[in-house]
Amino acid sequence: MRITTKGTKSMLLYGTLLLLLMQIPLFVLFDKGREGQILYLFLVVLVILTIWKGAITGLISSLILIFVSGSILLYMSIAGTISTINDAFSIQLFLVYGVLLLVLILCAGKVNELLLLQEQRISHLQQSVNRFVAIDVETGFDNETRMYLTVNEEMRRANRYKHQFIFILLRLENYKQFEQLYGVNEVQHLWKQLAEKVQQTVRQTDKKFRFGDNQIALLLTDTSDEFIDVVYEKLDYVLKNHQLLNGRWVTLSYKTSYFLYTSQVERSFEELLTDLEREMRTNEL
Repeated sequence: MRITTKGTKSMLLYGTLLLLLMQIPLFVLFDKGREGQILYLFLVVLVILTIWKGAITGLISSLILIFVSGSILLYMSIAGTISTINDAFSIQLFLVYGVLLLVLILCAGKVNELLLLQEQRISHLQQSVNRFVAIDVETGFDNETRMYLTVNEEMRRANRYKHQFIFILLRLENYKQFEQLYGVNEVQHLWKQLAEKVQQTVRQTDKKFRFGDNQIALLLTDTSDEFIDVVYEKLDYVLKNHQLLNGRWVTLSYKTSYFLYTSQVERSFEELLTDLEREMRTNEL
């Protein structure tokens, strides 16, 4: 938080300085007729472009503007037609305009740099939160980020010690309809009840995860697939019926799939998870 606050203060400082500096060409050019107003408009556009795209783009665009405008002004001055532009507008004034433009572009470039740096800092903080705050609020299970870390770690352990484990994915069907029909309070109550039932059904050493909006994942350590039917029977018994806050009972339906991981499996967790989500279209609990 201290880092982002410091960055915000720097942006406010340079932003304020930029606004103050822009008053100087406004004062110098705005009473120089239409030509001065057009040049000031170009200056504003270039400052905005620099804040958006960076100092290099702003400097290149500014040098092009100065070269083209200066060449036109010099030609008309040599040709003796400077009066057709504005008697009050001179090459000396244009040089002052060029210097002010470059100073403003450099200042706007600094603002762009601070904005990008602040965006990187915020992204870093968000990644840190995702990495360390690993608990889903509604269920108390580990969240999706922790799931990937834990399962990959368990896969390495299984490869090293020739262990095996089962990974089960459960998807609550018609979740959006349930949410629309019963509201937020019932949804929170639903996940609280599901979490308690799952905790009572599986072992304390097994890992439980909240995956996405409507999915629960279970990592059953040191378990072979000969026990999968028993596990499914227990889950079916405790999860199918749910009591609402008003006392009424509703029947829930689930899609499910699982994989058995052994040291012989030569696939990544992401690949295995993709297969599970594909199989869940037809497999009901």
